[in-house]
Formats: sequence, structure tokens, C-alpha cells
Amino acid sequence: MAGLDFVSDLKPYKSMWKIRVKVIRLWKQYSGVVGETIEMVLVDSKGDMIHGTVKKELLGQFNSFISPGVTKLMVNFTVTHSAGAYRTTKHPYRIVFLPTTRVRMCDDLPINLMGLNPVSYGSILDGSLNSDYLVDVIGQIVEVSHVEVVYVNGKDTQKLALEIRNQNDNCLPIVLWGKFATDVNDAIQLRGEQQIICVLRLPKDDLTFAIVESKPLALTYGVSDKDDFFLYTPRRTISEVKASRQVEKCVVMCTIAGIDSDMGWFYLSCKVCSKKVLNVPNESVDDGSDVDVFKHNYFCVKCNLHNPVLIPRYKLHVIVLVNTSDTKFLLFDNLALQLLHQPCIELTRPITDEELQEPYLMPAAINNLVGKTFLFKIAIERENYLYKHETYKVLKIISNTEMITEFEVTHSPTSDSRSRTPAKRVGAPVINMEGTFDQSSVTRTLCPVKIKKEKKDLSG
Repeated sequence: MAGLDFVSDLKPYKSMWKIRVKVIRLWKQYSGVVGETIEMVLVDSKGDMIHGTVKKELLGQFNSFISPGVTKLMVNFTVTHSAGAYRTTKHPYRIVFLPTTRVRMCDDLPINLMGLNPVSYGSILDGSLNSDYLVDVIGQIVEVSHVEVVYVNGKDTQKLALEIRNQNDNCLPIVLWGKFATDVNDAIQLRGEQQIICVLRLPKDDLTFAIVESKPLALTYGVSDKDDFFLYTPRRTISEVKASRQVEKCVVMCTIAGIDSDMGWFYLSCKVCSKKVLNVPNESVDDGSDVDVFKHNYFCVKCNLHNPVLIPRYKLHVIVLVNTSDTKFLLFDNLALQLLHQPCIELTRPITDEELQEPYLMPAAINNLVGKTFLFKIAIERENYLYKHETYKVLKIISNTEMITEFEVTHSPTSDSRSRTPAKRVGAPVINMEGTFDQSSVTRTLCPVKIKKEKKDLSG
């Protein structure tokens, strides 16, 4: 089928993707934070997998269109970071359905395309696997306990302990809970003379979350930016930010080492309400035609208006660096404008469908931010430490060179002074900073950028 994208192509910079995928896992789950959702694992013809989510407000729209084992054509959905524990695939992103997402019938993918990738028992038992991801195991059930009823989270829950064995005669102990426990127990009771082969997807290790109460934040209303940065907000290094386990605001002095091109650099908003508009696929997509696959119009949810007047706005994901520690900061329109000194519409040029398919191509003005040092006031949110989401929202920026120099002189981080990011100095050696952060970053800038790296202050 012409015009199709593959799962490996999916990145967050746009929503008008078109994929043919098979639903290999499907379940509903409930959370006190987001309510009931539909969760799924999808696989394409190459065998690449990605997680998908339908949020509670769209359950009625999509519940009858998706079922396990079926192949579907999916068009127009959000691609966002996959973070936290219990991740079902190794893909760095996941898809989230929109009200304007299209799900249509198509030719089936091969029946043997199951996305099953069992791991060795040894790698589970020795703890060598990343405990954030779920894995597949296969084995013959050789030992089983009686079903116990245990009081968990305020209700009675079934518990079943069993042991499975692989073809190498290695054994793995497993504990099943709830419906999984009763289903497996029923299968064992009804097996007759047959052996029971168990195929499981399970977490590799127990995970412990520490919930820390937020500390009171200092009120900064009515104070100058300098006092806010210098007096009222604590300074942190990137390492300290990533190690934080509480909601707080802090100041980080760091250098922009790259731009995350996967995320794009702007979004289209409604001129009236300033909210992001949705893409609405044309009817040619609905009827399964390959013609005009990416043709669409726009809809503003807040104004309930089709084809509103569009205004592009900045949304920059910058990779920041202090020595060898890096992370990502998110800058919205007004803050990006403070660094670029020109409105987004001057860089986007006339808005066309063709251009919007390539928003990862960075203008020179944005690439020129690489190598510059700023003071960032950021917010550490619950999802940053609880779900390991390493993108932090920027609240304020100081770009004045004199203030940055003064900040460095008068403030030193609580950790070793060598972790500081020095202000620019004359005579520093020229190095390629791209290699420094690219080893641990998902994406990088489009081309290597050589910048000056400041000398480390070893004197303390």
C-alpha cells in the first residue's frame, strides 16, 4: 500500500502519520490519575513494535474498532515520549489517539507476526536486564501452589505461585495475581493429560517508588528576575536535577549542546485562543484511498472552529549540558522568542502542508543557539522523577552575559565546584560538543557544530 509509514519512522514532530499495524496486545487499565484507558501493543510488517493509548474521553469512539489479533490502518495520532516503568516496547516513543484519529480496515499482516521475543531465564534471575521494560518468557509449568486470597490495596486479590521450566531444564519462579492467577489455575485444572506451556509478559524485577512530600516553595511575586534567580530559587546541577525526588523549582546554569530534532521546533495554534489546533484527515483517507494521504484541514477544539486562522508558535526541546551530564529542557513560545529575538512566523515562512512534513529541519537561527550558556529556571514535576521523564519545563531565562558571569562568581553549586558551567572565556580550546552528549541522547542536531568549551575551574 502506497504512502505508508513504518513504526521505526514515527517521531513526535507531526501527527499526520499513516501506519498498517497488527494489535498483538490489548487491555484496559484504570488509574486514579487518568481514569480508564485502552492500552495496546502494535507491530508492523517489519516486526517493530510500539505502545498505543486511547484516553478515557475517547473510549466510546474507539472501543469497538480495536480488538486483539486484527490488522488496522491508523492515520493521524500524537507521538509522544515513552517513559516510566513497565514499558511494553523498546521504542523511545508511543502513540496516543486523537479525536481525529482514523482507524480503518486493511489487508491482514501475517498470522505468525506476534512480536514475541522471549528472554533467557538467566538474564532475569541475575538482574542484568533493564527493570523499566517488560519481557516475554516461555516455559512448561512444572510446579504450582494453591490459589491464595491476599488482602491488597483494600480488596481481596487472588495469588498463584508457580514454577516454569525451559528446554534447557532451567527453572524460573513466578507469581501471578488477580485474573491471571485464576485463568492459569483454571487451565491447569482442565488440562487432563496434557502439559501446560505458559507464555508470559512480565516485569523483570520489583520496582520501588519513593513518594516525597513537596517542600514549600518561596514566593517570588513582586521581585526582580535577578533576585528570583540569585536569592529566592535554589541552584542545582543537572545531576542534582535528575536525582531529585520532589516537586520543586530551581535554577540551572548550563550550555545548549543541541536541539532535539525529533520533537520539531514549532506547532500551529489558533490565532483567537492561542491553543494548538488538531489535524483532521480528509475524506480520501477515510475511504482507504492512497490519493492525497497527507491532505488535511485544521480544527480548534476550544473555539469549535474548522480551519481557523493559524499562527505558528515556538516549542523547542533543547539538549543542555554541564560537563558530561545532559538532559532536555522545553521552551515554549515566549521564552524561545527571548533567545531568538524574532517571532516564529518569520522562520516558518508561508504555512504549507509540504513544509509541515519537515519540521525537524532547523533554521540557522535555532542551530545558532548551540554552544551558548544561559541561566534557566525550571520546574521539576512529579512525572520527571516518578516516570523518569527527563524533559523539564523552563519557566524563566536569563540571557544577559553580565548577569550570567555575576551568577557564576557569586554562586557555586552545593556539589563539587568542578561541576559548574563556566561563562565564556577567551582562549578556550575548540572541541566538537556533539560527541559529548550524543552517546546518551535519543537525537542530535542535524549537523556537527563546533563550539568553544570552557576550561574547568579546578581551583575550587
